[in-house]
Amino acid sequence: MTTSGNNTCIHTVRTSRTALRNVFRLVPLCFAAACLISCGGDGNIFDPMNVDGKEDVYTPVVGEPGEYGVVSIHELIRHKRGDERECEIGAMFEDEVIIDKNPLLDSSEIISIEAIAINDLPGFYKLRFHLTQNGGKLWRKLALADRDKTPSLAFVIDDVLYRTIKPRFLYNDEDAVVIDGPFDEAAALNLEANAIRNFMYFSQQ
Repeated sequence: MTTSGNNTCIHTVRTSRTALRNVFRLVPLCFAAACLISCGGDGNIFDPMNVDGKEDVYTPVVGEPGEYGVVSIHELIRHKRGDERECEIGAMFEDEVIIDKNPLLDSSEIISIEAIAINDLPGFYKLRFHLTQNGGKLWRKLALADRDKTPSLAFVIDDVLYRTIKPRFLYNDEDAVVIDGPFDEAAALNLEANAIRNFMYFSQQ
């Protein structure tokens, strides 16, 4: 995170497996989203494994501020350079990946998160980020960057790569942006439940 950038890799080793167990509890739903990682996430249609037939109501996990539902967005490093900024982290649907440990945007700039149900994909959600003024500037910068070499960014939750994203354009008079995802129910509702607490915690660091 911005507030603890140099400790990200150390913290990752300790938290990645715990985060996989505690934050993403709907394993069948998460497995379905794996198709998006492997296929790039744009316009893919996949079998949601009949999630519309499930009867259980998921209850979000609300943890201590700074421990659950912490978001950071990073550049993916496709080829190791031996740079000190490189950080290897766990990933939900593939082997460990390498990111630039300095986040482009994180929970300290995300005031709140809304989980928006996807009508034609039951059990999955988009996310709406409500950003600080500075967060809006950071988002516009990363959305406008030339990404010919690294078109997708790493969407990291609790130091684990959840998926890659391509940021939408954000106009100067806007402070909210939608991330298309999709995100499974557990991930989306955990992020929504913890976002304000995490913002207050990290923005005061």
